[in-house]
Amino acid sequence: MLESHKEATVVDRILHVNSTSIGNWDWSRPPSGRAMDELTEINNLITSVNISDCPDSWKFSLDTSGIFTTSTMSNLINTLKYGTNSRNLSLPRNKYVPQKVFIFSWRVVQQKIPVRSELDKKGIDLHTILCPLCEHHIETTEHALVNCQKVSSIWTQILDWWNQNSINISNINEAIITDQGFTHNSIGLSLWQATKWIACYIIWKHRNLMIFSGKIWNPTAIISEIQTQSFSWISNRSRKKVPIEWHQWLLNPSFYVASPSNRIGVG
Repeated sequence: MLESHKEATVVDRILHVNSTSIGNWDWSRPPSGRAMDELTEINNLITSVNISDCPDSWKFSLDTSGIFTTSTMSNLINTLKYGTNSRNLSLPRNKYVPQKVFIFSWRVVQQKIPVRSELDKKGIDLHTILCPLCEHHIETTEHALVNCQKVSSIWTQILDWWNQNSINISNINEAIITDQGFTHNSIGLSLWQATKWIACYIIWKHRNLMIFSGKIWNPTAIISEIQTQSFSWISNRSRKKVPIEWHQWLLNPSFYVASPSNRIGVG
């Protein structure tokens, strides 16, 4: 408050002379009373600090580099919240889905979608925390997107559509993260992963339409939308302009990863 030039920096007021830090103050009036006590405290502090000749700058004390990055901060938060394995919660990018589907999938993994059990944990007063579809089990993220009886039947049809009856979708890890199916083929894995993410996105969309708009839960319509949206988004995001034929996609999407001549996105 007594500084004459309010924009003065630390380097303007603390001089480094012969390894000694001294004050180069410019007061609007001589300090006295409480202000003098504060000045004495400052002087005692700077005598024990080695002040460099570099310009003033912010230092991020939680990283050895001293540089703040959002990724470093995110990893620190995840480590504190989820433990040392928090890196496993990250998702690889998938170019075949729009950004909104990727963000939704990331939020699913982080348990950040507003299912009733999560809203209840945050103190939001709900008339029930049971699943709005089956009304028999608590609505968790895993139940809403995978384990509810009305949802699991949709996953059964998706597995049949992709000719992947040898695997199972029984939890969020298998629906979002696990590399199931086409593990020997990176293109096939990306397409299968994109389809699963889109399925979760559309299942959640129809759950909300039923709750907030009074729409009837229609598994046939949901499967149809998963097929059409996945076809639209994936075909339009292919690096090579090789069209995916709708009737073949509808019949068996694995055709586009089984035949090298028909692989999409490979230059």
